[in-house]
Amino acid sequence: MKNMKFLILLVGLLSILSCKKEEQPILTKQEVVLDTATQLFTVINVLKPDSLNKDQVISLLKNGLNNTMRKQKGFVSSQLHASLDNHYIINYTQWESGEDLQAAGALVGSGGAPNMAAAFSKGNPDYHPYKLIGQYTSEAKPVIIDEEGSLLTIVNILIPKDGVSKTTLGNMLKEALADELVSQSGFISSTIHESIDNNFIINYSQWVDGAALNKMVTRLQSGNAPKLGAAFGASTPDFHPFSIVGSYYP
Repeated sequence: MKNMKFLILLVGLLSILSCKKEEQPILTKQEVVLDTATQLFTVINVLKPDSLNKDQVISLLKNGLNNTMRKQKGFVSSQLHASLDNHYIINYTQWESGEDLQAAGALVGSGGAPNMAAAFSKGNPDYHPYKLIGQYTSEAKPVIIDEEGSLLTIVNILIPKDGVSKTTLGNMLKEALADELVSQSGFISSTIHESIDNNFIINYSQWVDGAALNKMVTRLQSGNAPKLGAAFGASTPDFHPFSIVGSYYP
């Protein structure tokens, strides 16, 4: 039943994207980056499996992404993340167009991607399509996401509080990152995503290691990053550190 509800939601959300069509560049592995200029469709699946199912869900997703999804038309890249606290799995995927994404969703719904369907049925998924609205890097250049880098990835899922629009929250986060995060030691990149279908903002950041991140957290808690504190205060944030456990390309 949970899987069926997910598939119904997927079809509904994909209909939002079906009217959008732009010519998108065909990217190679070396060129797949988080960059506002690419105008790709980003899909973020947040899965919250029971602890007993976590390893199984990861295995199913790896098999589904490697054997089926990466071979679909318009697939650009997919990165699979496992939270260090063992509660969440995030699948971060980019597609060339809404039509390609819709076809992939139909494939899952029709039984053509059984590993993906099984992972969703066991993972209690929360699915949303996003557009990339801002990027900030320590070296002023796009960042390639690849598990070989062994970077620490942080995913902030932000829900604006009553009276705060996602546009306002996105602008607050943009200003905070530009003024307070880019110069922080150990910071690599941060990419802000705004959901197309609802009121979510996701901040997808990468750090050199946990020590660098902890320094930033201490700075935030001490009040020395007031703009970032204000952005978190205007939202209900869900914060988790992740490791990249798989990267998939056509």
